[in-house]
Amino acid sequence: MAVLTACSEQSAGDDPDGKHDRSSLPALIGEQIYACDDGYKYDADFLADGLTLDIARLPAEKPVRLSAPATGLTYVGHNLNVSISGSGALTMTRPDRKAVRCLRIRSEQAIGNSMKEGAGG
Repeated sequence: MAVLTACSEQSAGDDPDGKHDRSSLPALIGEQIYACDDGYKYDADFLADGLTLDIARLPAEKPVRLSAPATGLTYVGHNLNVSISGSGALTMTRPDRKAVRCLRIRSEQAIGNSMKEGAGG
């Protein structure tokens, strides 16, 4: 009950971590944070159709928008492809660099409820 009360007190534009203004990204359906083998963390925002992904290196890199042709396929963008496995792993591939593997460390629904997850998924 306390979680529901806390969520209902937030305005539509609030984000508990302050990373997103929900009113400026109304299509946001979920967010996942990944820790990667390049030493960085990445913020992956999934948009309403589920086929669009905004991904940014934390803390302040500008997001890159990618899209997938169908559910379960690789997200494709300019010089960046992202594939996600059901085990909570993400792989970023760029034409000029070694692939970067990442593990999900946190997942949030857009309504503000959060679910902490271990790196194992």
